[in-house]
Amino acid sequence: MKPKLRFPAFKKAWQPKHGDDAFKSRRQRAIEGLPLYSVTMDQGMVRRDSLEREFASNAPDEANLRVYKDDHVYNMMRMWQGAVGRAPEDCMVSPAYVVLQPKPDTVPAFFDHWFKRKRSVYLLWAYSYGLTNDRLRLYARDFGRVPMAIPEAAEQRKIADFLGAIDERIDLLRRQQGCLAKYKSVLIQGMFDQSLRFKRDDGAVFPEWDKKPFTQLAERVTAKFDPQVSTEKPLTIELENIEAGTGIVLGETAFGDQLSLKSRFKKGNVLFGKLRPYLRKFLFADSDGICSTEIWVFQAKKVHPKFLYYLVQTDEFVSAASQSSGSKMPRADWGVVSKQEYFVPCLDEQRKIADALSALDERLAAVSAKVLHMKAFKKALLQHMFV
Repeated sequence: MKPKLRFPAFKKAWQPKHGDDAFKSRRQRAIEGLPLYSVTMDQGMVRRDSLEREFASNAPDEANLRVYKDDHVYNMMRMWQGAVGRAPEDCMVSPAYVVLQPKPDTVPAFFDHWFKRKRSVYLLWAYSYGLTNDRLRLYARDFGRVPMAIPEAAEQRKIADFLGAIDERIDLLRRQQGCLAKYKSVLIQGMFDQSLRFKRDDGAVFPEWDKKPFTQLAERVTAKFDPQVSTEKPLTIELENIEAGTGIVLGETAFGDQLSLKSRFKKGNVLFGKLRPYLRKFLFADSDGICSTEIWVFQAKKVHPKFLYYLVQTDEFVSAASQSSGSKMPRADWGVVSKQEYFVPCLDEQRKIADALSALDERLAAVSAKVLHMKAFKKALLQHMFV
């Protein structure tokens, strides 16, 4: 057994093995004072006190499981969804988790990547037991039966180092993305609270801003689209296609899957997610299309469209939109949002604000594109560097 893509220094065939050839289950009682960790689906192992949620109760330290640095820990009910991580330090976890101790020829960092492969996730699902997906559990004995092809330790280490370097590059780009987003947020607030002001090209001061209700700045577009009767196949945007806090489109939804009524939008419209408005899902439409009815579509009225786009990103607008109805599924209330008043500059100053923030958005989009490219590159490597 050999992978399609391989470092030339290695020639030995990968050996067909099983989970219990690489790991053994560790069921050792924790000792007092060790940090308590949880396993998440997107961040791996994290300290429980860093999570922004409450837990019903904490078991006494001695009732938890001891975990040593570089052990892998997984949630038996969510393993097939990626709830696995490697311990960054000696710690303890809830006894509801499964702790995997690496065997002598197992390189833990290699399995950081093995667990993320599409094929691996399928196998972890296939060896889980339960009547439905939400009842599936992967017990330690069943993990031991999961088939896997494993190279010699030196090749494991080489693969882990290479893919780890790619992860570091992705993390660096994400940090750059985060810094730009924070900088943009500060600029928006400074521009809209007028602590940062532009001047005319000749150095003259722009006139004072006027206060106007939102209904004088934007009209809510109510045109609808019924996919069951129309022969059109337009661009389709759902809330999950909009990245929170950036206005970046994360793909589009397949039109053939659509059955429910949609809202129409046109090029130059501003979109804002009214469901859970605190998520800050906004978009400037670069083309015509349709979107979920959980997204408001705004047409600018006597203001620059891009100025309106940045106005809906301000804390003031999001705060008004968050005065919503419903607790589990909060939605912005148009009656509240439409009456909210905002200070608005003259059109020339609006253009300067829009141009400055648009230039920053272009930089953000370029970094985001690099992140997506690197993630796609790594995904392809995971497919070809493993058996």
